[in-house]
Amino acid sequence: MEATGSGVVAVVGTLNLDLVVILARRPAVGETVLGRSLTERPGGKGANQARAAAAVASTALVGATGTDSAGDRMVSDLVDAGVDVTYVRRVSGTSGHAVIEVDDDGDNSIIVITGANSQLTPDDVGAALDALRPAVVITQLESPTEVTAATAKWCHDNEIRFVLNPSPTAPVDPSILAEADPLIVNQIEAAYYADLPNDAEPSELARKLLTISGSVIITRGGDDVVVAGSGSLDILDVPQVDVVDTTGAGDVFAGTLVAHLANGTMLLDAARAANRASADHVSTSR
Repeated sequence: MEATGSGVVAVVGTLNLDLVVILARRPAVGETVLGRSLTERPGGKGANQARAAAAVASTALVGATGTDSAGDRMVSDLVDAGVDVTYVRRVSGTSGHAVIEVDDDGDNSIIVITGANSQLTPDDVGAALDALRPAVVITQLESPTEVTAATAKWCHDNEIRFVLNPSPTAPVDPSILAEADPLIVNQIEAAYYADLPNDAEPSELARKLLTISGSVIITRGGDDVVVAGSGSLDILDVPQVDVVDTTGAGDVFAGTLVAHLANGTMLLDAARAANRASADHVSTSR
């Protein structure tokens, strides 16, 4: 399926306040190391993707956050980025948080505390999508399992393009994977869902994933991006940049991609635009 014209992007996903630790290297098990700095910034895969999408197309986020100061800050940040937060439900309790370690190579490790994100319900999703009537819907696997299923079902029932970024990896019902057009995964996620070794050839991974999803995009860090659809398989080079911080790069890619799809761009060209946006993101200090 290709997007048919200009329209709204709906992102169903999480909002987290990121606590980012900068350090020379990440500790081994049982080791203590000194960090250089600690900063707070709004994040969460859903919010990150919505922020990136809003730079290209009209975008709404469907999610849940707490009534605490962290929730206030995250909602305000999304509004400033041009994201429609009408369907971000404020619930009692603590907002989601993530602890992120970033080393001198720009690589990261992330611990997510779900918090208020766990209170997003299938009813919330259905009501929001009914009102928005988006051109494209994207979700991830940080939300409750039933939310992912409800999002895919709504798209199927309403013949709306469904994009799945199944991260963090977890078992997914085959009917949900079958709706994904595209399925956006990195190399490790691709191997998990294809049931192949982590070092499997990208083309082999893509062909296997095409048997379970409508189309596939595999992002491979600074190496390349594989774009596979019915009867086609293309490999895009990644722009070579000085990497500062890779945190959120996959979300920028996914958000930019779905926004271009909503605007009627073909999948391969949307991937090219997302590729450029992701490269710009990792080379920018935050």
